[in-house]
Amino acid sequence: MLDINKREEYILANPPKIGEFGYYKKMAEILGTAEENIRYICRKYNLQKIVNKQQNKKVIEEEKDPKEEIEEYISKIYEKVSERKRLEPIIEKHKKLKPEKWIQVFSDLHYGLKVNPLEVGDLGGYNPEIAKQRVQYLASTLCRILEYYPNRPEELYIALLGDNMEGAYMRGNQQANIKFGVCQQIIDIVEIFVDFIVILSRYFPTIKIFAVVGGNHGRPTKSKMDSPTSDNLEQLIYHYAKERLDKMEGISFEYTIAQHMIVEIAGFKFWTEHGDTVRSWTGIPFYGAKREKANINDMLAKFHEHADYMLIAHHHQKASFNEIFMNGSFPGGDIYSIGSLRRMDLPCQKLLGVNEKHGIIWERDVFLIDDPAKLRVKIYNQGSGNETC
Repeated sequence: MLDINKREEYILANPPKIGEFGYYKKMAEILGTAEENIRYICRKYNLQKIVNKQQNKKVIEEEKDPKEEIEEYISKIYEKVSERKRLEPIIEKHKKLKPEKWIQVFSDLHYGLKVNPLEVGDLGGYNPEIAKQRVQYLASTLCRILEYYPNRPEELYIALLGDNMEGAYMRGNQQANIKFGVCQQIIDIVEIFVDFIVILSRYFPTIKIFAVVGGNHGRPTKSKMDSPTSDNLEQLIYHYAKERLDKMEGISFEYTIAQHMIVEIAGFKFWTEHGDTVRSWTGIPFYGAKREKANINDMLAKFHEHADYMLIAHHHQKASFNEIFMNGSFPGGDIYSIGSLRRMDLPCQKLLGVNEKHGIIWERDVFLIDDPAKLRVKIYNQGSGNETC
C-alpha cells in the first residue's frame, strides 16, 4: 500500500480521461485503497469534473467550441432542407444585336508638313513618312477593334473633313515647313487614301465616303477672302481618289465644293464641315461651336430640316459636347500650334458608333501612337544638383 503522497503523484500522472467509466474503482484496485480516497484526491486537484459518475453512469462531455456548435447546428438544418439544382443557362443562338454603323472621322493629315522635334522641344515630330505610318496604324487599329467587338457593322462611313494636305501658300514661312510642294502632296495623298480604303474593304462590305473641300490649307492664297472654295486644291485629291475607287464594288465616294455637307446616317442628320468658321480664342471653342450649331439649325429650320449632330475638325483637339464631335489630327503639334498658340494634343482620329434608334451610342478616340505613355520631352539639366562653391 502506497502512502497518500505517492497515491496523489500516481493519480496526477494518470488523470481520468473524458468519457472513461470506472476510474475510481480502477485506481482503488491499483493503489490498494478505498474508492473514497481516490474520489478525495480527484476533488482536491479538481479532476472530478471529467470523471464519469459511477452511480448514474452519465458521461460528462467536453465543452465544445461555440464555432463547432454553430457549424453542427447549421449542418443539421441543411440536412432537412430539400436539395437545390442549378438552372440551365438560357442561350439564344444566332441572336441578332441591334445593327450599328460606324463613322470614321478623318481630317488634318497635313501631308507634306515637316516638324523638327528640336524646334518644338520634343513636344512633336512629323514628316510625310510618319503621316503614312499613322494612316496605316489607323487602318490596322480599326481592323483590330473588329476582332473583339461583338457587334460588327456592315457599313463604314468615312467623313473627310479637310486639311489632308499641308499646302504651301497660307503663310509666308510655310515653304520652310514643308517637305515638298503641293503637286507631290496631291499625288501621294490620293494613293494614301486608296490604300487606306482597300485595307478596310476586307472587313467592311460597304464603305461610304463623304468629303468636304473646305479645308483652309488647300487654298492657293494666303487670305481665304481671295480664294473661293471651288479653287481649293483638295478638290483634286477627292476627284482622283473617287476615280480610283469608282470601280470597286460596295465603295462610294461623294464630295462637294461647298464648305459643308449634310449626311444622313442611320436616320440621323450629320452636318460636316472643316471647322475653321468656328471661332476660338482660348482653347477648345465650346461656345463658338454651340453658337454655330444653333445658327445652322436656324437656317435649316427654314427648309423644315435640322442637324442632329455636327462633325468638325481644324482645331487639332479631340472633344465632344452638345452633339458636337471635334476631331483630332495626325501631326499632334507643330511649330505653329506649339510655338505660337501654346496648344497641342496627341495625334488621334475619332471613331463613332451609330444606332438607328439612339443615334451616336459610343465614341472612341483612336490614338495614332502605339504607346503614348513612353513619350518624353527634352528637359535640360535633369537630375543634376545645384551645387555651389
